[in-house]
Amino acid sequence: MNLFFVALFFFSLTFSPLHAQEDAMSYMSDELHPGKSAHMDAQERLEVLAPSSQVINDNDPLEPVNRIIFSVNDVIDRFFIDRIAAMYKGVIPEFLRERVGYVLRNLSEPIVLTNNILQGEFEDAEDTLRRFLINSTVGMGGVFDISTDLEIPYKKEDFGLTLASWGFSSGPYLVLPILGPSNVRDTFGRIGDYALDPINWWAYSNNDTAAYSYSRTGIQILDAKADNIEIIESLKKGSLDPYATFRTWYTERRAALVAKDREALDTPRPDDEDD
Repeated sequence: MNLFFVALFFFSLTFSPLHAQEDAMSYMSDELHPGKSAHMDAQERLEVLAPSSQVINDNDPLEPVNRIIFSVNDVIDRFFIDRIAAMYKGVIPEFLRERVGYVLRNLSEPIVLTNNILQGEFEDAEDTLRRFLINSTVGMGGVFDISTDLEIPYKKEDFGLTLASWGFSSGPYLVLPILGPSNVRDTFGRIGDYALDPINWWAYSNNDTAAYSYSRTGIQILDAKADNIEIIESLKKGSLDPYATFRTWYTERRAALVAKDREALDTPRPDDEDD
């Protein structure tokens, strides 16, 4: 059993971005991706694209290594992932891509529910359970987001946020291979989410762990990239230091979620237009 959890630790680091893509992309939302989109005037855009603050710099002692990984990730994105995502977006109709977004988020609901309970947020846990049951049945496995029509909001939670609620600091900023922005606490949080996900345990008990994990991971990355490919490219071109921009955005996004910013936690459906 100990050997299994050691293997699970390394497997989850490499192949299971159950929340990595959502964390990295959700602040760059469009009508196909869960989250809030914000309209910025010229001054606000300059502030967002400015190099990170000294506080964030002080929490990035591994910056030289992080920048190398960031550069490698960028090369992989440009020559592999982005091209596949562009093909996916060009070939698959928007309606079907919306359904993929619904199903992926519905699959994450058991993880959200577990973290609601671990944080003592029992009202949120009730909402999450209702969402999962309704969307999994009436919504045909999450293909249709009936719960949002019934005004039962999605509450973003993960084990990294649970660790924060228990008093753990974020630790140094990290850039993970393929998965992108993170920190020490959120990296362990992703491992916890993988281990706590009952769907992963079901796959493990049926000897389908590898096939299921690879498939789910690939679809998650593809979906997130396809939804945000133009926005990410625009940010990279419009920033003097893309590394610092992404570091600042990730750090501030996670800080808002830890602080229980309800606007950051309550997200609409993937295809909702935001004012």
